Amino acid sequence: MKKSRITSMITAAALCFAPILNSSDCLQADAADIKYEYGVFLGAEPEDAADMESYKKIVIDAQYFSKDEISRLKESGHIVYSYINLGSVEEFRPYFETYREYSLGVYKNWEDERWIDVSQEKWQDFVVNKLAKDILATGVDGLFVDNCDVYYNFKEDKIYKGVTEILKGFKNYGTYVIINGGDTYVKEYAKRNNNLDAVMDAVNQESVFSAVDWDHGKKFTENEPDERDYFQKYCKLVSDNGKDVYLLEYTKNSALIESIKEYCSEKGYTYYASATLDLVTPGQEAGSQILKEKAPEGSDKQTLPGDANMDNKVDLSDAILIMQSLANPDKYGLNGSENGHITEQGRINADVEGSDGITGNDALAIQMYLLDIIPTLPVK
Repeated sequence: MKKSRITSMITAAALCFAPILNSSDCLQADAADIKYEYGVFLGAEPEDAADMESYKKIVIDAQYFSKDEISRLKESGHIVYSYINLGSVEEFRPYFETYREYSLGVYKNWEDERWIDVSQEKWQDFVVNKLAKDILATGVDGLFVDNCDVYYNFKEDKIYKGVTEILKGFKNYGTYVIINGGDTYVKEYAKRNNNLDAVMDAVNQESVFSAVDWDHGKKFTENEPDERDYFQKYCKLVSDNGKDVYLLEYTKNSALIESIKEYCSEKGYTYYASATLDLVTPGQEAGSQILKEKAPEGSDKQTLPGDANMDNKVDLSDAILIMQSLANPDKYGLNGSENGHITEQGRINADVEGSDGITGNDALAIQMYLLDIIPTLPVK
């Protein structure tokens, strides 16, 4: 598969019924006026803090921020994740020369960076016990781990084991670990272990819908259908293992952003579409996901199959809401503008036919259940 990385540091028919759900309390913006879910700002510096204030979860490079600066971000209501490079090292890092001897080759499209032999114990010790420890000491809430794709480029068992040791080292700190990309490694780990618990909490997948044409001036374009399908299946694997999924796209195309929004709304994923490869501030508002609704108290424990609108019963209104969310996601989807839009738990409850996300078949199954054509939900 083609690989890209982040910045200079990483690579049915419509139904028009009135809303049915009771309104839920929304997350209130605090002093920082937070209104978006997620933003990746690896090109940001401390003086850019004001440009990130609208985003609940932010990804920065904490090596450029002090502990006090991180503390102020968190006090303003932000969840802060920091970049950390697991599988390569950049020339501008102060420790480049120390670990250059473990270089496996130049990073394509990023000539100032070298892949690193992660099987080397000296590198493992540095990344886990020095670099990650220092970053976490600033008070960040988790690590955004780049270049697990070293295993894609150098597919040897020792590299796989090296990546695993480092990730387990991160997890041993009790912190939240997001793997940026890493599909070849993550799929292999899942195959060998049947779960992902020991190495990650989430994936940030770049360029599912968008693409970067490196041969023509780093032009933003759309991903090929087979590439999109591949990465969507990868995201599903991660989600099916109970881990969070974030999409990071590079596009200013409004139609493509709308496709990303609809896809993530359906799947319950989080996204950010950047207007630049450098991931600088300010963020692209058109590519930013509106802050998700805060679930009502106890709603996360409700698992009544078919109860899409979370009213503790299954009736025709649930089928209607499913069709509304499919036909008009801007109003009734996961991040819809109407008070009666579907919630995350409602989406889970609604998936009663096929376990493949909400479709028109789920609405049909609910109607069949109400007519006693099928005995139970979910459909067996």
